[in-house]
Amino acid sequence: MNSKGEPAYGAFAYAYDKALGERFFRSARRMLNDILERYPSPEHTHLDVACGTGLALEYFISKGWRSVGIDVSLPMIAVARRRVRNLVAADVRALPLRGTFGRITCLYDSLNHLKSRADLVAAFRAVRRVMGRESLFLFDMNHPDIYPEIWGMKEPFVASGPDYHLEIATAFRSRDGIGRAFVTGWAMTQPGRRVEIRETHEQRAYSEREIVESLGDAGLSPIEILDFDPYNEADELEGGGVKFFFVCRAI
Repeated sequence: MNSKGEPAYGAFAYAYDKALGERFFRSARRMLNDILERYPSPEHTHLDVACGTGLALEYFISKGWRSVGIDVSLPMIAVARRRVRNLVAADVRALPLRGTFGRITCLYDSLNHLKSRADLVAAFRAVRRVMGRESLFLFDMNHPDIYPEIWGMKEPFVASGPDYHLEIATAFRSRDGIGRAFVTGWAMTQPGRRVEIRETHEQRAYSEREIVESLGDAGLSPIEILDFDPYNEADELEGGGVKFFFVCRAI
């Protein structure tokens, strides 16, 4: 597995943005529009945790918010910097920030990459420390039913464009709830420079109960738990859902 500082991970960041990131955010934008309308914020400050390639930051800034993005991956931040400027390299479990934010987001099932409940609680506690009385924390996580169905598929996900090719083969271990993605392909991160991709990424399946209990341990409480189907997959699956979308406040 390549470290996140190597060129291949930068190529993955670029290819992921093209293949899935922009497509995901078209659906996320509709969800955010609805939530921001139903829960208006007196303070237009925004933090995007695990900001990835910066699409959520770009969205909030376009609406007049002051936004800051945090991600542990320098290559992801490099892609995000093409869109926005206020970016910090940091771990979601130890946010190096003071003050509070009116709205905090964490999208793209980023929290599923935390493979222990202790790490999930640590991330929620870090978010809780930058929340005030009127703050809301908005995040999505994968429904556990998608792992045996989607991550257990025999055929890989394949996406191509003029400047990238991405293949993601997945496997799921039901005994410990760990999904593994084997990512290969290439991306033209710069004109005339083709970088090969070979990565392994892991996620953990969490039940709704585990997520809610972890939120409670961190001093957070859900106002709403919404169904979220960004790729219109629900009708093709036998499980209970695709993603949870949480709207949370500080207790």
